Amino acid sequence: MSDTVFADACALAAAIRRGDVSAREAVDRVLDRIARLDGDLCAYALVDADGARAAADRADAKRAAGADLGALHGVPFSVKDLIDTEGLETAFGSHLMAGNIPARDAATVARLKSTGAILIGKTTTPEFAHKALTTSPRYGVTRNPWNLNRSPGGSTGGGAVAAAAGLAPLALATDGAGSARIPASCCGVLGLKATLGRIPNEAAADLFGNFIYHGAITRTTADLAAMVNAISGPDAGDPWTTACAPVPLTVPDDPVKALAGTRLTYLPLMGNRKLDPRVDTAVRQTLHQLATAGADIGEWRESDPDDWGNELARVIIRAPLHVRMARFGPEQHARMDPSLRQAIEESAALDPRDLQAAPLGRAALFRRVEAMFAETDLLITPTVSAPPLSAEHEAWEPLRIGGKVVGPLRANWYNYPAPFNLTGHPAVSIPCGWDDTGLPIGLQAVARWHDDQRLIDLAAAVETLQPWTDRWPDLVLQDL
Repeated sequence: MSDTVFADACALAAAIRRGDVSAREAVDRVLDRIARLDGDLCAYALVDADGARAAADRADAKRAAGADLGALHGVPFSVKDLIDTEGLETAFGSHLMAGNIPARDAATVARLKSTGAILIGKTTTPEFAHKALTTSPRYGVTRNPWNLNRSPGGSTGGGAVAAAAGLAPLALATDGAGSARIPASCCGVLGLKATLGRIPNEAAADLFGNFIYHGAITRTTADLAAMVNAISGPDAGDPWTTACAPVPLTVPDDPVKALAGTRLTYLPLMGNRKLDPRVDTAVRQTLHQLATAGADIGEWRESDPDDWGNELARVIIRAPLHVRMARFGPEQHARMDPSLRQAIEESAALDPRDLQAAPLGRAALFRRVEAMFAETDLLITPTVSAPPLSAEHEAWEPLRIGGKVVGPLRANWYNYPAPFNLTGHPAVSIPCGWDDTGLPIGLQAVARWHDDQRLIDLAAAVETLQPWTDRWPDLVLQDL
């Protein structure tokens, strides 16, 4: 089998079902590639080679016995080191959680396993997923496969790197302020945060005010639809899911034809100070392609400055951190990432009046987005305002565009995804080009609640009009 098929979960599952390749062969191929490439990439926090091979052997025995096979039978997948995996350490990217062995799988992990998919290992995350860059005291620096000197973004940086470099075609992510979409954009893959309640997150600290989602990162649209279908549906541990009966996602037979008449509205800035021209050009060129295919393209005329709840998101995201980290004493704090300690201090210093106003602000932001959907079907933004940053960029360092400082990363680089974590609307990052140095660029699409299918339709149309799946990082090509 070609390496392209090994990176395509749906094709791989079909090949295993036919007997063209065994699950053990598929797993061994991924493990071999991890052994060769991950020393440079640092995508994995932990690789469970023995467990994966044993699961693959069981999968092959099941096929040989003529048993019914799940949709992703034999397909390797990775899980962010923030999500519980039975019998396999979940360390949250932290020295402080060493030896934390969950007694059971998270619902999303269990559902992937129930389809026959095989867990390869846990992917790297910043400590307690507190920032949009994937570095941690425990695992070091995770690097972008398109350029090892660049960051993959975060916080599901390891998962996006694994998908982009062929180190497992499916990556289970979390997304609290863009943590699936940001690294997907930086690594040239797809990253989706579904409608609130479609996919369970029963481990959320605040179940009823939850803004943290389990999400999916893949290379192809078909894989994205298949993975989201596998992990969707009600779970008693997550109250948002209990009344949700999601319709399975499908890839249109003719994605370009299906796009005709769809109304897309482009929001270039969403309150930030400056957009890198390379990103703006890539998004606009993609929109032009979509317009040629029959989509109706408009642009939002933003006020100056336009408030998209950046400070609101900061307050809501930071609010629980001080309480959650209170179990760690001064000696343990000293072992934390300095930017995590800074975030904890920021949490402790929040103004109580801002905390009191936050639920009202979240409701107002939801109403604002809903009002926009009276005139459009999809909102389109850049996923991040500039191509991937330096791998050593610190969370507190400001963003520079064109050599000029434009301000903090939260307000000026990844300000686009976070509002939709608060409003609950589904959102996806779709590859839309590369900059002049070969770094990926992504656009974000946002749909109405429970209109996740429209995001799949758009991703499939973009993949058809300007395919990204036939392009691989040099690091991977040199390994073939």
